[in-house]
Amino acid sequence: MAKAWVVLCILALSFIAGAAGQYFYPFMNFPPTDIWMILFFAILLFLWYRIDSEQRSYKRSPWLSSCILGIPILGLPYYLFRSRGFKGGLVACVVMLLVSALSVVLMVAGQYAVYYGQQS
Repeated sequence: MAKAWVVLCILALSFIAGAAGQYFYPFMNFPPTDIWMILFFAILLFLWYRIDSEQRSYKRSPWLSSCILGIPILGLPYYLFRSRGFKGGLVACVVMLLVSALSVVLMVAGQYAVYYGQQS
């Protein structure tokens, strides 16, 4: 249940990131607010990884933990396949891609919400 809350926080942060970027730095491709949001995303992702590895009794190595924080696009799929096996890892990676796509959609929705909110 805690992992679901972390995922919901990631999705909510995606909307907030889009809204904050559009509000403070309209029409910028990479607003400075993204630097802070990346830090928060990394913390939430590491929290999810920690909860999941404890639930699965998977021994976390310092290198994998560093990879989850520094290069999550490589570290997270590696962890998912190692902790779940091939079939479970493949399903988990598909879910990870779906959550990532939803995150992007929510970020754009936040941008549009602020843009059209300021127009009226």
